[in-house]
Amino acid sequence: MATQIEQLAPPRLPARLRRVLEARFGGDLRATCLFAEFLSREEYDRDFVTKILAVSEGSAGDSWNIRLFATLMLANQCRYLDPANEEEFKFLFRKFGILSPDGKGMDNGVLAEGYTSTDFKVFIAQFLGNLNRLERIYRTIRGRLTTPRALDQFVCLSREPCKFSLARYLFTPAEVVDRLLDQLKQSSGVRGPMTSEGEREAQHCLSKLASYEKEIFRLLADSARVYWACERTSPEINSMVENPNGTIVCVVKPPGSPLEFEIKRTGLRAAYPLTASFTDRNGEPLPPSHRLQGGSSTASLRWESTQAAVLSDIYRSVHGTDAPVSKLLTLATFRTVPFKDEEVHLIDYFTDPDVFGDSYKNMREHMERCVSDFDLLYGDELAEVPGEFGLTGRFIAHALPCQGILTQTSSCRIDRLATYLAPAGADEYFIRGLKRASYTKQEAQHFADALLDEVLGVYIAPTTYRNHAQYLRAAFAIPENRNRADRFHALTTAELGRYWGTILALGAYSLGESFVGRNLGLKSSFEAGEWTVRLLFMDHDNLRIPDNGETSFWPYSAFRASVVDEGYICANPGRPLQIDGSSLWYLEEIYHVNAETGLKCKEYLCRAMENAYKQTRRGMDTNRKVQRFFSKSYIRHMHDWDVVVADYLTNCGDPKKINTWKHRPEAYLSRMHYKKEIIDDYLLAIAKHYDVFTRYSFLYLPVQADARKAISREDGQRRPSTNARPAKITSGGRPCAST
Repeated sequence: MATQIEQLAPPRLPARLRRVLEARFGGDLRATCLFAEFLSREEYDRDFVTKILAVSEGSAGDSWNIRLFATLMLANQCRYLDPANEEEFKFLFRKFGILSPDGKGMDNGVLAEGYTSTDFKVFIAQFLGNLNRLERIYRTIRGRLTTPRALDQFVCLSREPCKFSLARYLFTPAEVVDRLLDQLKQSSGVRGPMTSEGEREAQHCLSKLASYEKEIFRLLADSARVYWACERTSPEINSMVENPNGTIVCVVKPPGSPLEFEIKRTGLRAAYPLTASFTDRNGEPLPPSHRLQGGSSTASLRWESTQAAVLSDIYRSVHGTDAPVSKLLTLATFRTVPFKDEEVHLIDYFTDPDVFGDSYKNMREHMERCVSDFDLLYGDELAEVPGEFGLTGRFIAHALPCQGILTQTSSCRIDRLATYLAPAGADEYFIRGLKRASYTKQEAQHFADALLDEVLGVYIAPTTYRNHAQYLRAAFAIPENRNRADRFHALTTAELGRYWGTILALGAYSLGESFVGRNLGLKSSFEAGEWTVRLLFMDHDNLRIPDNGETSFWPYSAFRASVVDEGYICANPGRPLQIDGSSLWYLEEIYHVNAETGLKCKEYLCRAMENAYKQTRRGMDTNRKVQRFFSKSYIRHMHDWDVVVADYLTNCGDPKKINTWKHRPEAYLSRMHYKKEIIDDYLLAIAKHYDVFTRYSFLYLPVQADARKAISREDGQRRPSTNARPAKITSGGRPCAST
């Protein structure tokens, strides 16, 4: 039976183009017919648009790849429309389901997609600007003069549906999720509880999602199924389900959407998707949160969710914008694990010797070491449970494997981006990452284009590709690209400073986990009617924000941990142990900045730190939404800490004063009824970390005149004493209890 595509036009294409389509579509005549008709149109054609709409939305019964191919052609046709042709745009927008019921403007839902207005003319301008992101591809399609290379690029782009915005209107959430599930394994789970703070932030985040992404998330989450990477899950960038090289997560990139959902974690790509391990491959003990290899512990994800939620609430209240942090939306606790095409109950999976075979004894030895250490850290209530099932039960009770779905994440982590945007980046991706024996120039160029789209939002492609290094140099030398690179380098560096300044102002820290390159990502997104790039902070299982049960600030332990954060941000300036690949270095490498611009990055960082630190402190003083997270005593003590540091910085340049300086804060804090152990902790923090305070003196100076004088007054306001002890610093996902 003839299909709509077969009726479009006979397959009269130059042989060189027909061969490309035959290779890419497996000889499917439909692709040839459709493209022949497409090439014959040099302007917008309502009849042709109507035909390819039927193909794109699936009503013509075409394959997934043909539908994507047609959707990209449709986007190209839309570009030909005169912005003044409102009648034709109304026809299109009605088909897309985004026209208001009265037909006079746009549906309010477009505002959640990054557009700024429902006004018809304003929306049209932004809609066309959104489509023109891919102008570098569209302009190479030149009728029968189109080259095989240009056609191949066009087809390859059509296989990345997240890149073209029209796809969200033509592929339903249900069919998207069905296709996602074809590329993953599944096992049964149970909806896991989140803390009240985590649940509140998840609902806030979901309320801001566009209806399309929200429905895709609902379909993924409602069943409480657990998802696993498998041989069908692609590691290639911009796949609709991507298992990025070197990770144990899967990233969902919905069609026509700049947003990502991260499924954390989705198992090891090995003989066993889950295992217990006490040490890494070098024999070093793993942090508690990483001992369940291939999965996450419930305690770790709940902790991460709560800390990110508290920070997000504070960030909104202080800075008037959402924190650039990943958000956990749902938890599913494991019941079964997929193994050899079956679902094995979690307890049987870890206890039955037949599952692990020759590796069983080694796995159980590691499990026993994990359990012994967990008992010391978190309590040994189940220590008397005997036997092999008892050991498994104790391990599961501590680790309680679960999976989370997060948003506001990026698969483009900055350490990986810096590697890929280096001269040998193509080899790193294709040879070492995808384990390919070779790759073509066309594949390498497409790879470079995908990277540059992500870090520049919109970019102009060089005219020739000789090799990866040459192409990147040429791309960053184009003035428009260079301007955007410098702009986003400055913005992301400032975002790094604002985030860290906020953390420091709260007396919080992450022991480097929130700042290491593998946990920071760049994400291009359509916001306020244009393409921009954001820096996102992910993985907060070591983030620790003091809660309202703490009455004192213990600066020595806080700054000992903050120095680790600083190391991953700035490469540990002034200290013997240098960090290879700091966040600042990665951003400089990604954006190929020159030496002069590189010198400015610390200025961007410090200026943003100062503004964020002082704004956050003001929020702790005056904003009830911020104050609810902290005790009154803790907030007062943070003030006293600032006064002590400011006084030190004021006097440290005078040898005569600094020799006797410590008597001043001792007297000042004693008048405020601080316990001796807390006073000693203040002085120890100054003695051990004076270089940090000196580097960031702008956070503390100038202080108000009355505050500077307070430390030398003979009298002082009486304040309640405090006996609270600091929480111990751990490298795991849960903090030790205060002692």
